[in-house]
Amino acid sequence: MSDAEIAKAIAALITSYLAAIHPNKPNPDDLAWTIVHTLKQAGIHGHTSHNDARERGEQQVLALPDQNDAIRVIVCAGEFDQRTLGPVHEAGTAALTDPAIQRIVLDVSRITFADSSMLNEMFRLRRGSDLILVGPLPTSLHRVLELTQALPLFPVTHTIEEARTTKGR
Repeated sequence: MSDAEIAKAIAALITSYLAAIHPNKPNPDDLAWTIVHTLKQAGIHGHTSHNDARERGEQQVLALPDQNDAIRVIVCAGEFDQRTLGPVHEAGTAALTDPAIQRIVLDVSRITFADSSMLNEMFRLRRGSDLILVGPLPTSLHRVLELTQALPLFPVTHTIEEARTTKGR
């Protein structure tokens, strides 16, 4: 079992335990993200060296555990350009090729930089499924969406929970 799978399993167990005690706290998506981030900082998680992480601009991509609702949540953090977009593309391809997934929720709220490469990936995901973004949109991505007049094509919500229930295209 990979470190990411271990973190997801731990997050799922902790979340179900905490949900029984505090039904609305903490947000399970934030909990999973925190666990993976902590494992990476401790050097426990990841299949790349610290040098590779620096070259990628410290970007992270996490596909959260599915909740059997036909929705795949992909959380992105860091800088994304043509050189560093691979993990987003891989997570997106996994979602698009999974016949049980009808909607992709892309959390872009932790992105520090995104260029037209990210926009192209968002278009690819949108062509293959119902795509909802979770914001706020980072300044660079918002600017790319405005310049290309593509902003109206991508619904943006404030939370992952809201994205799960928002009407798509």
